[in-house]
Amino acid sequence: MHFSNVLAIARTQSKSEDFRALIVRTVTDDLKVDTRYYEQLVDTQESHGNYRAIIIEIDTPSASNQTLDIIRKTREKNPGCTLFVVITFASTLSKTKYYLAGADYCIKVIETSPEKKSSLFEDLLSETARLNRCALVLDQDRMCIHGDGKKLEISFVEMKVLEALIQRRLLSHNEIAAVMGLNTKHYDSRALEKSISRLRSKIKAHYGDNIIQNIRGYGYKLSRGLICASHLQPAQERSNRE
Repeated sequence: MHFSNVLAIARTQSKSEDFRALIVRTVTDDLKVDTRYYEQLVDTQESHGNYRAIIIEIDTPSASNQTLDIIRKTREKNPGCTLFVVITFASTLSKTKYYLAGADYCIKVIETSPEKKSSLFEDLLSETARLNRCALVLDQDRMCIHGDGKKLEISFVEMKVLEALIQRRLLSHNEIAAVMGLNTKHYDSRALEKSISRLRSKIKAHYGDNIIQNIRGYGYKLSRGLICASHLQPAQERSNRE
Protein backbone atom coordinates (compact mmCIF):
# COMPACT_ATOMS: atom_id res chain seq x y z
CA MET A 1 0.00 0.00 0.00
CA HIS A 2 1.34 3.44 -0.90
CA PHE A 3 0.10 6.97 -1.00
CA SER A 4 -2.03 7.61 -4.06
CA ASN A 5 -1.27 11.35 -4.34
CA VAL A 6 1.97 13.02 -3.33
CA LEU A 7 3.28 16.58 -3.55
CA ALA A 8 7.07 16.99 -3.73
CA ILE A 9 8.48 20.38 -2.67
CA ALA A 10 12.11 21.40 -3.20
CA ARG A 11 14.21 24.57 -3.25
CA THR A 12 14.17 25.23 -7.01
CA GLN A 13 12.08 24.07 -9.94
CA SER A 14 14.81 21.78 -11.26
CA LYS A 15 15.38 20.36 -7.78
CA SER A 16 11.67 19.64 -7.40
CA GLU A 17 11.67 17.70 -10.69
CA ASP A 18 14.70 15.66 -9.55
CA PHE A 19 12.97 15.02 -6.23
CA ARG A 20 9.82 13.89 -8.03
CA ALA A 21 11.83 11.50 -10.20
CA LEU A 22 13.36 9.90 -7.10
CA ILE A 23 9.95 9.34 -5.51
CA VAL A 24 8.45 7.90 -8.70
CA ARG A 25 11.40 5.50 -9.07
CA THR A 26 11.00 4.44 -5.46
CA VAL A 27 7.29 3.62 -5.60
CA THR A 28 6.44 1.62 -8.69
CA ASP A 29 2.65 1.75 -8.24
CA ASP A 30 0.52 4.16 -10.26
CA LEU A 31 1.48 7.19 -8.24
CA LYS A 32 0.50 10.77 -8.98
CA VAL A 33 3.35 13.04 -7.88
CA ASP A 34 3.06 16.81 -8.36
CA THR A 35 5.81 19.35 -7.68
CA ARG A 36 6.25 22.83 -6.23
CA TYR A 37 9.33 24.86 -5.37
CA TYR A 38 9.89 27.20 -2.45
CA GLU A 39 9.22 30.50 -4.19
CA GLN A 40 5.84 29.26 -5.39
CA LEU A 41 4.75 28.74 -1.79
CA VAL A 42 5.98 31.91 -0.09
CA ASP A 43 2.97 34.13 -0.76
CA THR A 44 0.44 31.65 -2.12
CA GLN A 45 -2.85 30.75 -0.46
CA GLU A 46 -2.97 27.44 -2.28
CA SER A 47 -4.38 24.45 -0.39
CA HIS A 48 -3.18 20.90 -0.91
CA GLY A 49 -6.14 19.05 0.53
CA ASN A 50 -6.19 16.43 -2.23
CA TYR A 51 -2.74 15.08 -1.32
CA ARG A 52 -2.31 12.29 1.16
CA ALA A 53 1.39 13.06 1.59
CA ILE A 54 3.54 16.15 1.14
CA ILE A 55 7.31 15.69 1.07
CA ILE A 56 9.60 18.69 1.54
CA GLU A 57 13.29 18.46 0.70
CA ILE A 58 15.90 20.58 2.52
CA ASP A 59 19.16 20.41 0.59
CA THR A 60 21.24 23.29 2.03
CA PRO A 61 21.78 24.81 5.51
CA SER A 62 20.56 28.21 4.25
CA ALA A 63 17.24 26.68 3.17
CA SER A 64 16.48 25.38 6.66
CA ASN A 65 14.90 28.50 8.19
CA GLN A 66 12.97 29.31 5.01
CA THR A 67 11.58 25.80 5.04
CA LEU A 68 10.28 26.15 8.59
CA ASP A 69 7.80 28.78 7.46
CA ILE A 70 6.73 26.59 4.53
CA ILE A 71 6.20 23.64 6.90
CA ARG A 72 4.07 25.76 9.25
CA LYS A 73 1.89 27.14 6.47
CA THR A 74 1.55 23.72 4.82
CA ARG A 75 0.47 22.15 8.11
CA GLU A 76 -2.05 24.93 8.80
CA LYS A 77 -3.67 24.45 5.38
CA ASN A 78 -3.50 20.63 5.47
CA PRO A 79 -4.12 19.45 9.05
CA GLY A 80 -4.91 15.87 8.02
CA CYS A 81 -2.10 15.34 5.52
CA THR A 82 1.04 13.36 6.36
CA LEU A 83 3.96 15.76 6.12
CA PHE A 84 7.52 14.54 5.54
CA VAL A 85 10.75 16.52 5.79
CA VAL A 86 13.75 15.00 4.01
CA ILE A 87 17.20 16.48 4.74
CA THR A 88 19.61 15.74 1.92
CA PHE A 89 22.75 17.49 3.20
CA ALA A 90 25.15 16.60 6.03
CA SER A 91 23.64 18.25 9.10
CA THR A 92 23.97 18.06 12.87
CA LEU A 93 20.86 20.18 13.40
CA SER A 94 18.15 18.81 15.66
CA LYS A 95 15.00 17.54 13.99
CA THR A 96 12.88 18.93 16.82
CA LYS A 97 12.27 22.31 15.15
CA TYR A 98 10.77 20.58 12.12
CA TYR A 99 8.43 18.53 14.30
CA LEU A 100 7.41 21.68 16.18
CA ALA A 101 6.69 23.38 12.85
CA GLY A 102 4.30 20.56 11.93
CA ALA A 103 6.26 17.72 10.30
CA ASP A 104 5.14 14.16 10.98
CA TYR A 105 8.37 12.51 9.87
CA CYS A 106 11.88 13.86 9.47
CA ILE A 107 14.65 11.77 7.95
CA LYS A 108 18.18 12.41 6.73
CA VAL A 109 19.07 11.00 3.32
CA ILE A 110 22.64 12.03 2.55
CA GLU A 111 23.73 8.85 0.79
CA THR A 112 25.04 9.48 -2.73
CA SER A 113 23.98 6.06 -3.96
CA PRO A 114 20.63 6.21 -5.84
CA GLU A 115 19.92 2.65 -4.67
CA LYS A 116 20.39 3.63 -1.02
CA LYS A 117 18.18 6.71 -1.39
CA SER A 118 15.46 4.64 -3.06
CA SER A 119 15.65 2.05 -0.28
CA LEU A 120 15.21 4.69 2.42
CA PHE A 121 12.24 6.24 0.64
CA GLU A 122 10.66 2.83 0.07
CA ASP A 123 10.93 1.93 3.76
CA LEU A 124 9.55 5.29 4.86
CA LEU A 125 6.57 5.44 2.52
CA SER A 126 5.63 1.80 3.02
CA GLU A 127 5.76 2.02 6.80
CA THR A 128 3.83 5.28 7.00
CA ALA A 129 1.14 4.16 4.57
CA ARG A 130 0.68 1.04 6.68
CA LEU A 131 0.27 3.12 9.83
CA ASN A 132 -2.02 5.71 8.27
CA ARG A 133 -5.20 3.74 8.90
CA CYS A 134 -6.45 4.69 12.41
CA ALA A 135 -6.94 1.02 13.35
CA LEU A 136 -6.89 1.73 17.10
CA VAL A 137 -9.51 3.60 19.09
CA LEU A 138 -8.97 5.06 22.56
CA ASP A 139 -12.10 4.54 24.64
CA GLN A 140 -11.96 7.18 27.37
CA ASP A 141 -15.12 5.94 29.12
CA ARG A 142 -13.86 2.35 29.54
CA MET A 143 -10.16 3.31 29.80
CA CYS A 144 -9.03 0.90 27.12
CA ILE A 145 -7.84 0.68 23.51
CA HIS A 146 -9.83 -1.24 20.87
CA GLY A 147 -8.33 -2.54 17.67
CA ASP A 148 -7.73 -5.62 15.56
CA GLY A 149 -10.43 -7.48 17.47
CA LYS A 150 -8.55 -7.00 20.76
CA LYS A 151 -8.90 -4.80 23.82
CA LEU A 152 -6.07 -3.37 25.91
CA GLU A 153 -6.88 -1.98 29.34
CA ILE A 154 -4.87 1.06 30.42
CA SER A 155 -4.64 3.22 33.53
CA PHE A 156 -6.35 6.58 33.95
CA VAL A 157 -3.02 8.41 33.64
CA GLU A 158 -2.10 6.47 30.49
CA MET A 159 -5.50 7.29 29.04
CA LYS A 160 -5.02 11.01 29.74
CA VAL A 161 -1.55 10.98 28.12
CA LEU A 162 -2.88 9.30 24.97
CA GLU A 163 -5.87 11.64 24.86
CA ALA A 164 -3.56 14.67 25.05
CA LEU A 165 -1.26 13.29 22.35
CA ILE A 166 -4.22 12.58 20.04
CA GLN A 167 -5.44 16.16 20.46
CA ARG A 168 -2.08 17.90 20.11
CA ARG A 169 0.17 15.19 18.51
CA LEU A 170 3.38 16.62 20.00
CA LEU A 171 4.01 17.29 23.71
CA SER A 172 7.09 18.40 25.64
CA HIS A 173 8.29 16.58 28.76
CA ASN A 174 6.78 19.34 30.93
CA GLU A 175 3.45 19.12 29.11
CA ILE A 176 3.42 15.34 29.60
CA ALA A 177 4.21 15.84 33.30
CA ALA A 178 1.29 18.28 33.64
CA VAL A 179 -1.08 15.78 32.01
CA MET A 180 0.14 13.12 34.44
CA GLY A 181 -0.58 15.43 37.38
CA LEU A 182 3.09 15.88 38.32
CA ASN A 183 4.76 19.02 39.59
CA THR A 184 6.20 20.42 36.36
CA LYS A 185 9.14 22.03 38.21
CA HIS A 186 10.21 19.14 40.40
CA TYR A 187 9.24 15.86 38.72
CA ASP A 188 11.65 12.97 38.15
CA SER A 189 12.34 12.99 34.39
CA ARG A 190 13.62 9.40 34.47
CA ALA A 191 10.42 8.20 36.11
CA LEU A 192 8.38 10.04 33.46
CA GLU A 193 10.40 8.45 30.65
CA LYS A 194 9.93 5.00 32.20
CA SER A 195 6.18 5.55 32.43
CA ILE A 196 5.94 6.52 28.74
CA SER A 197 8.25 3.64 27.81
CA ARG A 198 5.95 1.18 29.62
CA LEU A 199 2.92 2.56 27.78
CA ARG A 200 4.71 2.35 24.42
CA SER A 201 5.84 -1.22 25.11
CA LYS A 202 2.37 -2.27 26.27
CA ILE A 203 0.73 -1.02 23.07
CA LYS A 204 3.44 -2.46 20.83
CA ALA A 205 3.28 -5.87 22.52
CA HIS A 206 -0.51 -5.96 22.10
CA TYR A 207 -0.87 -4.50 18.60
CA GLY A 208 2.62 -4.62 17.08
CA ASP A 209 2.82 -0.86 16.42
CA ASN A 210 5.05 1.72 18.08
CA ILE A 211 2.66 4.67 18.05
CA ILE A 212 4.53 7.01 20.42
CA GLN A 213 7.80 8.41 19.12
CA ASN A 214 10.52 9.88 21.33
CA ILE A 215 11.72 13.35 20.28
CA ARG A 216 15.14 13.52 21.89
CA GLY A 217 15.61 16.51 24.17
CA TYR A 218 11.99 17.65 23.81
CA GLY A 219 9.26 15.11 24.47
CA TYR A 220 7.01 12.72 22.53
CA LYS A 221 4.85 12.72 19.43
CA LEU A 222 2.10 10.46 18.18
CA SER A 223 2.26 8.76 14.79
CA ARG A 224 -0.43 10.39 12.65
CA GLY A 225 -3.46 8.33 11.68
CA LEU A 226 -2.80 5.26 13.82
CA ILE A 227 -5.06 5.92 16.81
CA CYS A 228 -8.09 8.13 17.39
CA ALA A 229 -10.24 8.93 20.42
CA SER A 230 -13.80 7.63 20.70
CA HIS A 231 -15.01 11.02 21.98
CA LEU A 232 -13.81 12.59 18.73
CA GLN A 233 -15.58 10.09 16.48
CA PRO A 234 -19.01 10.74 14.94
CA ALA A 235 -21.87 9.27 17.01
CA GLN A 236 -22.73 6.71 14.30
CA GLU A 237 -19.17 5.34 14.26
CA ARG A 238 -19.19 5.01 18.05
CA SER A 239 -22.50 3.14 18.05
CA ASN A 240 -21.28 0.78 15.33
CA ARG A 241 -18.12 0.00 17.29
CA GLU A 242 -20.12 -0.64 20.46
